[in-house]
Amino acid sequence: MLDDQGLPLHLWSEACNIAIYVKNKSPQQILNMRPPKEDFSGKKPDVSHFSIFGSSIYYHVSKESRKKLEPIVELGLFLGYIDTTHNYRVYLPSPRCRF
Repeated sequence: MLDDQGLPLHLWSEACNIAIYVKNKSPQQILNMRPPKEDFSGKKPDVSHFSIFGSSIYYHVSKESRKKLEPIVELGLFLGYIDTTHNYRVYLPSPRCRF
């Protein structure tokens, strides 16, 4: 995944996390084509939020983190998901990263 998207090797743990996340929500033959998450909880998992690892995304920069004439959005790379809804892990390749 890292090589395919041209990402640095220090992001290997992010690649492992998203691979496990997607596998747990994908159908498995041993479970009669049910995802492990459905087999455990009894509910079908929502996969509408899936994105491609390493794809370009825009993220919002809060008012506290920017000055008056700086852009409201910046470009980052999608790395994975966070437990809270509609939040993603983003890699900022630019030298002026804000964490």
